[in-house]
Amino acid sequence: MKRELIAPNTHITVLKNEKFKRNRISINFIMPNAREKATMYALLPGILERAYEDYPDMQTFSRKLNRMYAAQLSVGNAVIGANRCLRFTVQGIKNEYCINGEDLLAELCHVLLGVIFRPCLEDGAFVSDWLEVEKFKLREDIQGEINDKRGYCVKNARRKFFGDGLNGVERMGYLNEIDAITPQQLFECYKEMLEQAVVEIFITANNPDSAIEKLTQAFNTDRTATAEILPVTAMHVKTAEFFSESMDTTQGKVCLLYTTERLLTEDERYHMLVASALYGGTASSRLFKNVREKQSLCYYCAAGFNGFTSSMSVDSGVEHHNTQRTIDAVQAELKNMIEGEITDEEIRQTKLIIINSLKANYDGLHGLEAWYLNEAIRGTSFTPEMVMDRVEAVTADDIRNVLKLLNLNVVYTLTK
Repeated sequence: MKRELIAPNTHITVLKNEKFKRNRISINFIMPNAREKATMYALLPGILERAYEDYPDMQTFSRKLNRMYAAQLSVGNAVIGANRCLRFTVQGIKNEYCINGEDLLAELCHVLLGVIFRPCLEDGAFVSDWLEVEKFKLREDIQGEINDKRGYCVKNARRKFFGDGLNGVERMGYLNEIDAITPQQLFECYKEMLEQAVVEIFITANNPDSAIEKLTQAFNTDRTATAEILPVTAMHVKTAEFFSESMDTTQGKVCLLYTTERLLTEDERYHMLVASALYGGTASSRLFKNVREKQSLCYYCAAGFNGFTSSMSVDSGVEHHNTQRTIDAVQAELKNMIEGEITDEEIRQTKLIIINSLKANYDGLHGLEAWYLNEAIRGTSFTPEMVMDRVEAVTADDIRNVLKLLNLNVVYTLTK
């Protein structure tokens, strides 16, 4: 892995690609996750990936990508901690597989930069008809979130947990804001992002020189790049709040959210990685074995720790009459891990699962890119192998000590 600064707040990371027959370029624009811009950021991907100036409609742009040996281009919108990331990605076959010896990587780069810097406009703004289509799709997505009851319960728990804080800003924005957004407002938001965002560029290729040259030229401008990546934060401890929503469903849902209150140290991050997996992150975890299997209280029960918000969630699907018993059992298992025995065998099994998961970052073009993007946002540069070594060193006492930091803040349930 090689990372270089090519312009203010703009880095290129080159990842070797011996294993795959395709190359990939990803350009990530990172901004603080401002509440007033959330809905506009949610609308941008669908508009931008349709076409650009050189190929100004979906049909001609699709033909262009097909002529490039069926290249794939996408624009995505992600929230990472308190930061918003607009991700432009293109991938296609390696140059050595091109029939006529073309430099396809350079062409992929050219198209991706066209999508970013030369979008299709109408009267100096985004195309109004395209915006209306994206507004319709976004409304459908937001209104349809209730159809996934598990996700709906977790999202509502997070809304109560984070409140109006930056970590609680919605990835898909807000339904009541969609109609009022104009093509000009959206374009101004986009221009602001191009001007101010922190940029992390990833090239997964063995011979990236032509792409590096094009990308360096494209970003070697007078961009101010004044945005700052917001650091990891932790919610304050408070008396646990319980929220219940009535819903006529066969299966009830439960979500508990914990905070560590303070930021974890670097060592504690890896202690928590093992601790949360042993608690509820695998099919051999305490929650799975004891709450689901032995007590038969739920259909599933899973825990996960978010290092960007220093929070842990536990969510479960239950029979309605088992809701409170499941909440009590989840809490009891956490207490048992802190106060009781943690065997060498369950630690060993958990570490093996985590290490296999870390190795899986090498199994696709997206894996390592996502890994190093998270490292860049976190301000660190650990490789998966470095984390494996730290995971191997975690002890039972490390697990107990880090779990003691967790405090229950919110419980959200869907019940009849």
